[in-house]
Amino acid sequence: MIKPASAACNLACDYCFYLDTAAHRAEGTFSLMSDEVASAIITGSLDEADHVSFVFQGGEPSLAGLAFFERFVAEATAYKSAEQTIHWAFQTNGVRLNEAWAAFFKEHGFLVGISLDGSPRIHDLHRLDHQGNGSGRAVAHAIEIAKRGGVEFNVLSVVTDQMADNTAHAWRWLVDHGVRYHQYIPCIDPIEQDRSFLSASSYTRFLKESFDLWYDAFRRGEQVSVRFFDNIVAMLLSLEPESCDMAGICSVNYVVESNGNIYPCDFYCFDDQLLGNILTGSWADFDGRRRALRFIEESPNTIDGCEQCRWRALCRGGCKRYRSSSGYRYCDTMKEFFPYSITRFEEIARIVAGGRG
Repeated sequence: MIKPASAACNLACDYCFYLDTAAHRAEGTFSLMSDEVASAIITGSLDEADHVSFVFQGGEPSLAGLAFFERFVAEATAYKSAEQTIHWAFQTNGVRLNEAWAAFFKEHGFLVGISLDGSPRIHDLHRLDHQGNGSGRAVAHAIEIAKRGGVEFNVLSVVTDQMADNTAHAWRWLVDHGVRYHQYIPCIDPIEQDRSFLSASSYTRFLKESFDLWYDAFRRGEQVSVRFFDNIVAMLLSLEPESCDMAGICSVNYVVESNGNIYPCDFYCFDDQLLGNILTGSWADFDGRRRALRFIEESPNTIDGCEQCRWRALCRGGCKRYRSSSGYRYCDTMKEFFPYSITRFEEIARIVAGGRG
């Protein structure tokens, strides 16, 4: 994962976890990524692996400018061997997405995530620009540009109490506007503030209502993908989830900040989690530092009694960013959601297995 614009953003979302992260570093937002750092990422990655995924996030990565990404893709394409493959992904708030960006994404096969919290009306409750204006209409326009340009994209929605209060409205807006790939992420609470954007009871309600909508769409033959639900079906088919937060243990990741700093996870780009710098360290150095921190080794849930839980194989204790000394924030949510949905999940898994066979 690459952050070419660091935590810089053209929006000022009140729940932004990465602005909160940057505020807890000695140096919060770094300067735009230099070509030197970009080249080090390219050569360092392709010298190590035959299959490389470059995922651009922020902040807002488009602030680095389209020319930066044109140079990055051209250099990586020229450097890789014929046997190597590169997968490109880009997460954006969509405000700057125009026809030129869409043409670039289409040409190079980028998978683009566009952040929209269900509908423009719900979106504007939290995702404002620096002048206090809502960004929902601009993002809705970006989605239309992406569709017209043939861009492969999904919509990422942050689940808040307000989203949970309007689950059916959010679902219908997305489906009516041709969005068939949905990713819902429960909002992360600020590190040192009392404010909470999503209660466990609201998340329970959201999961139940959105599952009902997803299940009904499946039974009608409508193709709507919800990442969390798709992964549950995959696990029932004895496949591993592709979403790292559902694995029960952290995976080996490298998050590169714009100055070249390397961190083990997008949720943990803090000074005390620094693994090194791409300009001065090696992958072996970064891996050694991660082991010294016991970042992966201590990531499984050891608080909530998961070993005795009926739903351990599907829940797996939750992402550690949602855990505290008192346990997984949504433990009770999962204990209520799975009994509510499991019979229908198993039904879909049987149908999918039959289709695969």
